[in-house]
Amino acid sequence: MEPIRISSPADAISYMGHSLGYWPKESLVCVALEGKALGPTLRVNLPSTDDVSHSYTERVARAVGIDHDATAVLIALFTHQPWGTGTPKPFTAVVHGLKSRLATAGLLVHDVWIVGPESFATYDGANPATCGKETPLTAIESSMLHAELVYQGSHIESSDTPAIPELFAAVDHDAVDAALQDLATNPGQGLHAAYQLWSELIDHSAEATHEQLAEVLAGLQYVGLRDQILADMPGINEPMAATLFGATEQAPQWDRIDSSEKLLRRLLTIAAPAHVAAPLTMLGLICWWKGKGTAAGNYMHVALTFDPDYHLARLLDQMLGAGVVSGWAQHKNTAYRSQH
Repeated sequence: MEPIRISSPADAISYMGHSLGYWPKESLVCVALEGKALGPTLRVNLPSTDDVSHSYTERVARAVGIDHDATAVLIALFTHQPWGTGTPKPFTAVVHGLKSRLATAGLLVHDVWIVGPESFATYDGANPATCGKETPLTAIESSMLHAELVYQGSHIESSDTPAIPELFAAVDHDAVDAALQDLATNPGQGLHAAYQLWSELIDHSAEATHEQLAEVLAGLQYVGLRDQILADMPGINEPMAATLFGATEQAPQWDRIDSSEKLLRRLLTIAAPAHVAAPLTMLGLICWWKGKGTAAGNYMHVALTFDPDYHLARLLDQMLGAGVVSGWAQHKNTAYRSQH
């Protein structure tokens, strides 16, 4: 694949959306540059007020600095706060503090943009108190890089909020109930068959039938099978404690994880509320592995809405609340790169 090249502000802002997989809201987004190559993308919530503490910029700068090969940074602020002509620009303390902290770390801030609901602009205009000239967001849709990434199969979701299984409550759940009854009759044989079926669907990218989806979903209600699949999903021979926390030096097989993610999403389309905690939690873990903490948190929230006592979701939710970042997401040799 040809390396991705950014040649305009529209390209850069478009790339941020494609890299995250969704259009961020009230977010500060940083793209690390490794010479002429693009490094990891970081997204954090914008502070609620402009009176931002030193710890905020310190935390962002430290996260960007995890990429030891980074030489520069592109920054965009996605916000609904007004910043147009005649309006003082928001988040000045954030931008100035972050620029200063990154400069201290030896990282050049190439450009800063502000992105609103309908337009974007350079953060620093001719008048330092205001932003630059507005450009309609439609310019992003017509940018060369956006067109190329869409052609390669990438797309930008409107948000990172997962689909809520209640939307599928009208689905006939008889096949899942039947599969659960079969498992209860002979758990050993049934769980082995469910694991073999999962592996076949993942390894061969086979299209699952409704009955096959029901068999896999029923199997995931058993913690032992769920954990076996989670340990196996990255496709590397490492202890589960290491793979669960993305703490291996060897990169996971991201294409295999992507296939697992697609299958888990399909399971949600047949799941009754009583059966969704396992696939939702597993989807959240995949998001966390990929460095998408906000999406991971959303999945955990929905999983715990349906089953407040689901232990793995509670554990991962606490971990996310503590700001823990997947080890894989912190290093360029193991971090996820969208398969455009």
